[in-house]
Amino acid sequence: MSQHLLSVSDLTLDYKLKRGKTFRALKGVSLDIAPGECVGLVGESGSGKSTLGKAVLGLESPTSGSIDFDGTDITHASRRVRRALAKDIQVVFQDPYGSLDPGVSVGTSIAEPMIVAGVDPKEADRRAREMLERVLLPGSMADRLPHEFSGGQRQRIAIARALVRKPRLVICDEPVSALDLTTQAAVLDLFVDLQRETGVSYLFITHDLGVVRRVCHRVAVMYHGDIMETGDAVAVTSAPREAYTQRLLAASPVADPARQAVRRAEWLALRAAGAAELASA
Repeated sequence: MSQHLLSVSDLTLDYKLKRGKTFRALKGVSLDIAPGECVGLVGESGSGKSTLGKAVLGLESPTSGSIDFDGTDITHASRRVRRALAKDIQVVFQDPYGSLDPGVSVGTSIAEPMIVAGVDPKEADRRAREMLERVLLPGSMADRLPHEFSGGQRQRIAIARALVRKPRLVICDEPVSALDLTTQAAVLDLFVDLQRETGVSYLFITHDLGVVRRVCHRVAVMYHGDIMETGDAVAVTSAPREAYTQRLLAASPVADPARQAVRRAEWLALRAAGAAELASA
């Protein structure tokens, strides 16, 4: 058995454009996640972080390189293999409402993956209600429709659906960016608590280094399809080595107005230095 649950090696991914041109979204990316580990993948919009998550999920087809899950190559796995992998690899998307069928009760949405896998519907319903309790929602809410919940509650429901089959890896694609700060904190704490209870691994995709510091063990920083910096999450978010990571850190807001003013000045200085470096190149 591999020491890594997930191992991405030298992965490239090209998108075909008009007139025979291509755009390289991933440029030889390598990334490992151990069992029970949370690895943050951070970068601004367009950096390629969500593309990497989609490649792991089988939603995008890599051009070269490999993706191994528990020692098995799944880079170009067939649909049949992907269906089998759904028990072990799940996803939580950014928009919890968009990922739930508005006309179906949340209990049915959570139970559906189990029923498809052959679980008796009554047993699936019982587990769905139990899973709602685990994400700190009353099991009696299983009969309600998605529009009856707040954004934070809907994201808890999405987490419950992702974890109900006891996966080994969950791809978390900006799972708290659509939530207010108070709700973000509660949902992030829930992710941490569930990982401690279940031993699940996370690939946590975000643009916020503050989120990475709160929930992740290690972090990889992406820029234009490249991994720029990797390391311990606390170390990287406290004293980043790369100028790009420094700019990301300076762009993260803080609640204290005085600290925010200092951070804003740092960000402006870093941006000016980056522009000057590009001009002289």
